[in-house]
Amino acid sequence: MDALRISGLHAYYGKAHILQGVELAIPKGQVAGLFGRNGAGKTTLLRSIMHLGPQVEGEISLFGQSIQGLACDARARLGIAFMSQEMRVFPELSVAENCRVAANVVAAPRSLDEIVEVIPELKEHLQRPAGRLSGGQQQLVAMARCLVMNTRMLMMDEPTEGLMPRLVDRIGELICGIAKEKGVTVLLVEQNLGLGLASCQAIHFMEKGRIIASASPADVEREGLFEKHLGVQI
Repeated sequence: MDALRISGLHAYYGKAHILQGVELAIPKGQVAGLFGRNGAGKTTLLRSIMHLGPQVEGEISLFGQSIQGLACDARARLGIAFMSQEMRVFPELSVAENCRVAANVVAAPRSLDEIVEVIPELKEHLQRPAGRLSGGQQQLVAMARCLVMNTRMLMMDEPTEGLMPRLVDRIGELICGIAKEKGVTVLLVEQNLGLGLASCQAIHFMEKGRIIASASPADVEREGLFEKHLGVQI
């Protein structure tokens, strides 16, 4: 079963036609990467899936169920979560309180103990205000907030931006781990090409509001698709 299926998706900000007929399918449990130049429409696609702003036309299905017409909170209750580039934590609340706020959104959240097993780095910080943690630690809190919601599909918008290489690797480990061990489907928007190759089973390229190519990481490397579509070598 596809976790996410998008057909003929158009998105508009006023008269600006940003997404122009996106077609995309992501199988359940897969980590899929979404790459493209700045302005290609990647963030708009994630926001459209979550019903956060753009006016949209087309069809979006989550685990076989159409989510067209559903509000953002209703989509979250169906099991989809979005880590945006914007503020990802409540800075004045403790790590544990951040997780409890997220847990209140859904009927059957994961326990905090289970989340700490997945992200043990947070155990010693549970009572600290999230805003006093480092940028990398806050990213881990943001992931914890999504996981506690019993997320079945996690969309991540450049989660490693500005992080040290060690933390980039750790985010990659967590992405692979939650997909393999928890069955979470991940749609990852990233600038870090190495992370995409290491973490994703499929890589999709966007240009001018459309998916223009899709390939396995092995084919991306063999065919030089990063250079072809992004103008960069790896």
